[in-house]
Amino acid sequence: MIYTLEAGKNINLKAKGVERILQNGCNILSVIQGEVVLGRGIGVDGDIIDTPLNRSQRLMNIKEQFGRYEPRLKVEKVSYVTDHQSGVLKPRVEVKIIE
Repeated sequence: MIYTLEAGKNINLKAKGVERILQNGCNILSVIQGEVVLGRGIGVDGDIIDTPLNRSQRLMNIKEQFGRYEPRLKVEKVSYVTDHQSGVLKPRVEVKIIE
């Protein structure tokens, strides 16, 4: 089954099983590297925020993050949702759970 993950989803502190795994993926997409006190490497590379990098570099960073911090999720596809009014580019990641 393929699931779609986006940054900024609500956190359920009592999540278990599949919901917990998917929530971990959303958390990776929601933070910039360096923001998590005991996990400075977790999150999206902050250098891409104001830099016009190509999408393959962004894709590699997201795949690398999932491989390192949530290996139970296999990235199938990465796309981006753009809000032109606010200038926000959010990743949308399609994943499968590896068991």
